[in-house]
Amino acid sequence: MNAGKPWNRCRQAVRRQRCLPLLIVLWLTVLWTGEAIAGASCVIAKRLGDSLAIEWIASPDESAESAILKAKQKLLEQGYRQKGQDVHAQASTWMPHAHMVIVKTTYTTRTGRTRTSYGCGYSPRSAAEAERAAVYDLHNYSWGWKPELGYEVMESFRY
Repeated sequence: MNAGKPWNRCRQAVRRQRCLPLLIVLWLTVLWTGEAIAGASCVIAKRLGDSLAIEWIASPDESAESAILKAKQKLLEQGYRQKGQDVHAQASTWMPHAHMVIVKTTYTTRTGRTRTSYGCGYSPRSAAEAERAAVYDLHNYSWGWKPELGYEVMESFRY
């Protein structure tokens, strides 16, 4: 048997076959991460379903994860860490360039409580499409809100 001998031609072919998939994966990883370093995020501070504050970060130099962490940190530094308060990412994207729209509404629920809610939307095509996405996001996080209750556009920009 010549399995362990250095002059065995089959052993060298096996080594090349192992390296090729590894090199392909490494090359694809470098390509993927090069495009993924961009994004935006909206983070909301809530208490019992009522939105207390919003922070957002959008930049071609930020990843979605770092935007979430920085926006959360800003809200926590403002004091939104008390019992019963929840600081969470409501919307985020990996798009390197997009229109971003933030909408806000204040409405009264069926039980008579006043609620404030926010929605964040992103679109690579237009601000109108980003606004539709923001209204959809608003409705997803505020089940008691209906479009006839209205909303206002707080921010609309392109990053």
